[in-house]
Amino acid sequence: MKKLISILSLTLLFASCHIDATVEKGAKKSEKKETVAKEADYAKTKFILFKSDYDPKSTYQHMKNYLESSGMFYPRVVDHQTAAKNANMELRPIYLMIFGNPKMGSFLMQENPEVGYELPLKALIYEDHEGQTWVMYKDMNYLKDLYFIKDPNGVIDKMNTLMEGFKKAVFKEIKSSAIEDKDLK
Repeated sequence: MKKLISILSLTLLFASCHIDATVEKGAKKSEKKETVAKEADYAKTKFILFKSDYDPKSTYQHMKNYLESSGMFYPRVVDHQTAAKNANMELRPIYLMIFGNPKMGSFLMQENPEVGYELPLKALIYEDHEGQTWVMYKDMNYLKDLYFIKDPNGVIDKMNTLMEGFKKAVFKEIKSSAIEDKDLK
């Protein structure tokens, strides 16, 4: 009887090890496949870059005002220039704006919690070596492929529309007078 119990125990132990190994092997296989798919999707990321008519601090303030008037929460800034000064280094103005609206982002995270890695939204404001201020942000359409988002509520389009508004916020209004056709040559 002891021999039978020993054989039965070894058989069960072997079977459980085999099941664990099979599940682990299958998990690694699908995990690897998913990782490869996600890495390939990063190639679809599109960055939007444009010049601002203002210096970096004014650009930040105009964008912050725009975001607040658009219902965005917690417009915050990471001031890389000040951080560099604290490390006894010099750096031209570089500000990372962080902002969002939980009513929008939560829809995406309900579909796939991993999209939370990309949220809240971000925009970069920096000054180049010629003193020109630039604004950069991501077109958010890449989220659909990268995180397998269907977005039935149109949140991604709303995010893109919101960030397109940065251009209006940081371009000075052009004042012009009417020009008659006869004046054009």
